[in-house]
Amino acid sequence: MKVESTRCGEALAAATLILFASGCGGAAAPAGSASVMPPSSAGLHHSGGWMSPEAKSAKALLYVGDPTGSPSYSGVIDILSLHGLQYKLVGQIQDDAMPEGMTTDAAGNLYVADLGVSTEGQAHGDIKVYPKGSTKYSRYIVPTHWVPNDIAVGSDGTMYVANIAPFAKFSPGSVSIYPPAASEPSRVLRLHNFQVDGITLHAQTNTIYISYQGNGSSGNIAEFKHARGKAIDFGVSYAEPWGILEDGSDNLLALDGSGTVEVYSEATGKLVQQIPVPNGAAWETFNQKRSELFVSNFEQVEVLSYPAGKVLGSINEGWSTKNYPTGVAYWPPP
Repeated sequence: MKVESTRCGEALAAATLILFASGCGGAAAPAGSASVMPPSSAGLHHSGGWMSPEAKSAKALLYVGDPTGSPSYSGVIDILSLHGLQYKLVGQIQDDAMPEGMTTDAAGNLYVADLGVSTEGQAHGDIKVYPKGSTKYSRYIVPTHWVPNDIAVGSDGTMYVANIAPFAKFSPGSVSIYPPAASEPSRVLRLHNFQVDGITLHAQTNTIYISYQGNGSSGNIAEFKHARGKAIDFGVSYAEPWGILEDGSDNLLALDGSGTVEVYSEATGKLVQQIPVPNGAAWETFNQKRSELFVSNFEQVEVLSYPAGKVLGSINEGWSTKNYPTGVAYWPPP
């Protein structure tokens, strides 16, 4: 679990699975923002339901987890329509259970892994699935033993869920695999490592790749070939593990929380590229063509070209270091 150190979300080592509403919440950002790509959504940020003519007609949507509302805990998922380097907030989904990793499918469903929030005792977390255009979830799963942190979805609707740890414990993490429409996993792939942070899926082989926190809080990568068997470690190490993403060209993009996208070859495990991200790197998603990478960075969402890694602009809907975005998801997916 990512907790507060010098900046909220940067430290992993002293994690706890008992979350408190006071966690990383803080005052809302002042009016206006320093976005390179200017917002055009004044007055909508706290308006509730998100279905609108703009949402219905949007050719591209970006979902951004915003779990640290002020003055008290009041989580939402912000939904932005995108057109080139312009964006507009077209609504919100209320989600008070601390949304983290998210993804979408071709039908427009939004899949959310919630860590859970508790003022007393253990926080169980949950998995929610929202149909496109709805603020109401169509599926709600409270895992029996595990706290979900990230999620990937296959073309057939199978869900692959990265569990950061068992309830009320620090380790070990696992991966749960849910068949289409199932509320219980068909199998759980267990690990001996500390925490599983991110998960991504190779669409052609159904191989799962995970980012995880190993000894000394270092970042590591492992794979489960064809989503079965034992974890095969890549033998790599980087500073702070967060999200991980497959680029469709047999490379893995592992986020180092300190502000780098570490790009590794799936075939060799070798580092092939490093892309700097201003102010940190937590969660990421591609646009449909995989030509743009959206990265949340404990303050806002940075938009980078891929593979060049050039910063194209920023998205900020009133977020800040005290009220920072978490998971991001793009529709339509690659």
